[in-house]
Order: sequence, then structure tokens, then C-alpha cells
Amino acid sequence: GRAPYPPGPARRGSGGRAPPAGEGTAAGPTAAAAAAPTTSAPPQTEAGTISYWTFWTQYADAVNVFLPVLQERVAPHNIDVRTGVQAEEVFLTAVAAGTPPDVGTGHHYIDYMSKGQAVAIDDFVATSDILKKENFSEAGWNGQFYEGKQYGVSGIEAFVRRGLNYNARMVEEAGLDPDNPPQTWPEMLEWHRKLTKFDSAGNLLQIGFDPTDAEAGVFATNDGSFIPDSWGFDWFDPETKTFNIDNPLMAEGFDTLAEFVKIIGPDNLTGMRSVEGQGTWGGSYDSEVQAMILEGYWHPGETAQTKPEVAQVNRTTWMPVPESRRGKKIQFGGGHMVLFYKGAKNPPEVAWPVAEFLNTKEHCDPVFQTVGWLPDYKPYLQTVDPSPYPGLEFYIRSVQEANEWRFAVRCEIETFVSTKYNEYFEKVYRGEMTGADAAAALQRDAEQEWREAGFGS
Repeated sequence: GRAPYPPGPARRGSGGRAPPAGEGTAAGPTAAAAAAPTTSAPPQTEAGTISYWTFWTQYADAVNVFLPVLQERVAPHNIDVRTGVQAEEVFLTAVAAGTPPDVGTGHHYIDYMSKGQAVAIDDFVATSDILKKENFSEAGWNGQFYEGKQYGVSGIEAFVRRGLNYNARMVEEAGLDPDNPPQTWPEMLEWHRKLTKFDSAGNLLQIGFDPTDAEAGVFATNDGSFIPDSWGFDWFDPETKTFNIDNPLMAEGFDTLAEFVKIIGPDNLTGMRSVEGQGTWGGSYDSEVQAMILEGYWHPGETAQTKPEVAQVNRTTWMPVPESRRGKKIQFGGGHMVLFYKGAKNPPEVAWPVAEFLNTKEHCDPVFQTVGWLPDYKPYLQTVDPSPYPGLEFYIRSVQEANEWRFAVRCEIETFVSTKYNEYFEKVYRGEMTGADAAAALQRDAEQEWREAGFGS
């Protein structure tokens, strides 16, 4: 089955987009370059040297550009930046062991906040000229809080999360019209059938769409939940603390998405994914083995950096919806953030300049130029020229044109629910369970885990 979210060392572009081993995953005056990705925790820095960790490998190129400026901002202290710090085995473990970085991003924001492993930063934010509510989207700003206290600082990679990207050349070759992309799931399935190709011996050559890949595969994550977003419901109510997974829309979502995998063949898909350079989050799209991918705004920029010739034929449109919701233009707000961790060598007042730096031009320019990522920070977004990255203009425009906004639903057991979703979806696309049975089972498991984790009676 698919690895639980986030897959691999870097959730963005873990499909072969990580830099080769040895290509600067550690940067800093005291840090030697280390092989990517980091599989053992970097040592804690001493007091006076700020440790800043991120789980992405491809952030390293930007770090090399902005590091001298950041070093000035944190003076008289030093800064030790580590990229490619694996979110599950390494980051999570280090925080749990009481040996975290001072500041960093390793996913699981709600976990760290709800378990008391992050430090509240309201007092620092109150004095900031950058971190003001009006400078961020509603989703980006609200995502930083837990139970009324601010823990997160939005930044690095935090712009909108939903768009269907497709390869116009592959679409034309299949006899389809790239100027008339699918808007609903029946139309999407028709494109998928024509874009999924086998040789005369029945070997898989290319696929249309993989519903386990990238944003299409998310459920109960910081990037939301794809089926509830497309079908139009919330799987959890944070106010009443009740789950709403066992419903006809969820069942229909499971069954609809499973059909795409059945057309490919589950074992064929597994085989394709095991080939070097044909991974998820963009690898197989770069290789032109996959014609469509559901990704956020980062896809055009990442593709331009890794495969410029594919970027030239990249087009973007709205994510598909059921026929009953035709005309819904859905966008999803929110994104990544950094937290300050309890048990760090340096208190937040020492590491605070790092958080302030993340939404400045000196940080955002190199990040946008090397990997195509954007913050949620409105003053910077107003200055962005999307033209170098074909397909990005859609995402910038979508902020004005969307007629339905979706946000991450905050649930304290989201990591558990996300893993279980992947397990049940595999059972549905392998024909071992119906969508309705999977929805009921996922609801049952979530409610049991909620009780056992001590959140509900």
C-alpha cells in the first residue's frame, strides 16, 4: 500500500525530486554537507547556535542562496540549517525524545500543538510588523492556532493547494482536447481511459490519473482531505468532536476513485511506482508516464526546475467534482509553517529572527526561483510574476475566481485517520471492500482511536 502521508523523505516531489546524495542537505557555518535525506537526527546545537530543520530536501538550493543574509539576521548567534530531515522517523522521534530543533517544519502540526510539544508564541507575534492577520489568508492565519493560542508561523511553502495539472501533448495524442479539460468525475474517467495505455502484451505503458498520488491521495492532513473537498462535506466537526465519514458521499468517493486504479490494475500501478523516476508527487509526471496529477500551486515551478520540456506543455484547471456539483470552483487554503519546540537548546526569543525572516523578500525570492514555492504572505504574492512557470497563473487567479473555499479540519488523531484511509482505499480498489463498507470501517476505527487516545467518552 501507499506510504502514509507524507510519503518518503520530502512530501513535495518525493518522486525522484530530491537532490542526489551529498548535495547540501546541511547548510550552516558549522555544518558539513550531509547525504540526503537525513535518516538519523542531526545533533542538537549548543546554546548560541540556532538549529533550524525542514523535512524538504529540495529547499537546500534556496538555503545556499539566503544563508548569508539569515546569518546576519540572527547575529550574534550562529545558525545551523538542516534540510531533508525525515518527518516521521527522524523529526517526530527527536521531538518526542526531547531533543528537537529550536525551530523547524516537520509536518504533524496539530500533533505537536495538541501534545504540548510546541511553544506558544503570541507574545512574539504581537510585536511583529510582518506577522499580522491582514497579511495572510484566512486559512493560512487560522492554521497557526490551536485552542486560541498561536504556535505556528506560516511560511516557506504555504500558497493554495488544489488544481488539476495535465500534459497537453499527451492529451492531444490521445485524441482529447486540451482546451476543454474535464470538470466532473465522469469526464475525468473518460480522459483517464483514453490516457491509460498498454502494449500488445498487456504491459502498462502510461496512465491518465492516479487517485493515490499527491493531493488526490490526501485524507485527514494539513492539506485537507480530497474526497470531502470534492464531494462537499466535512469528515470531522472540531466543535462537537464528532466524525462524519460513514456517509453516502464518502462511499461514492471511495468507489469513484477506485475505478481509476481498477482500470490501470492495482499491481500494474505498484510496479510502475517501483521504477526509479516514476514515483509520486511529480516523478511519473516528469517522466511523461502519467498525464494528469492533482497538485497545488508548487507543481508548475517544480516541473519547470526538474523537467523544463514537460513544463512547457503543463496546463492547469480546477479539480474535478461530482456531476451534482458541476460548476464548483474549489480552492484550498493553508500550507506549511514552522513551530518552536519544547526542550530545545535555545528559547524562542533566540530563534525568533528565523520566523520573521521566512516571509521577507530575501527568503521568498530564492525559494521561488530555485523550487517554485510561495508563501501565504499577501504583500509578497502581489509582486510575483507567474510567467516562468506554465500553469502557475491559474493558481494566482484562482484566489479571486474560486466559488468554494475548503480548509484543513483540525483533528487530534489525523495521523492515525490518514494512515487508515490509505489502508481502506487500497481494499476498495483491490475489490476486497465496497466504498460503503470502507467508509463505515474508517468511521468505526476513528471513533475507537478517539476514545482510546483519551479525547472522548
